[in-house]
Amino acid sequence: MEGKVILLVIIGTIGVMLMAFSVVFFVLLYRRKVLENKLEMQSVKTKHQEEMLSATLKSQEEERNRLGTELHDGVGAMLSSIKLNLQVVNKNNDLGQLKPALGHLDETITQVRNISHQMMPIILKKYGVKRAIEDLFEKTSNSSLNLSITQWEEPDLDGEHALMLYRIVQELVNNSLKHAEATFIELSIKKEGVKTIISYSDNGNGFPENVIKNSDGIGLLNVKNRAQTIGAKPIFYNHEKGGAKVDLVIDTLID
Repeated sequence: MEGKVILLVIIGTIGVMLMAFSVVFFVLLYRRKVLENKLEMQSVKTKHQEEMLSATLKSQEEERNRLGTELHDGVGAMLSSIKLNLQVVNKNNDLGQLKPALGHLDETITQVRNISHQMMPIILKKYGVKRAIEDLFEKTSNSSLNLSITQWEEPDLDGEHALMLYRIVQELVNNSLKHAEATFIELSIKKEGVKTIISYSDNGNGFPENVIKNSDGIGLLNVKNRAQTIGAKPIFYNHEKGGAKVDLVIDTLID
């Protein structure tokens, strides 16, 4: 009888130890799985950040190249022409040659102003982001394309963030012009509690499904990157009746 009791105790002890080992094993397995998932999410996040950085750098490089070309081919050529005219005036003491030189100088000043306006719209600096976007819409609208602001509740954005919002709208308009074949574009900004919702839509071809899923187009990556700087989360989708729609949700107001 005593031997049976000892045997039962041994069997019970072994059973408890097996259960303890099983619990420890499953806890370690669970922790390993959690760590693997965390590392995978971190890898995806890092890859996404690298893609956004790459898109931003590419966009900046394209902008530098474009400005360099405009300065070289436009402003540089005009300044060379002015220099030649002034050399003729100096050599021949012919004041009549000053008139074409002054004309080229006026053209150069206008072109420099245009380049400056593209880099930092003067109207944005003087009158604010709403007027700057209205000006963009007015200049883009034509007989076959209508752009309008349907609602505007002033977003709480400082100068730098206002410029980012302007660039986001500009990028979306360019995307609609290049790919959408839209006939109208609408923008609205409204506040819901502590959230500010910026909605952009057109009636064009809409986003391809892979673009919505991955947001891998350079233009959309630029939008995502700039949206991040103003604390906004962009959502890309298509209307049921066609056309693209982008919502930017700012969860917290920017001081």
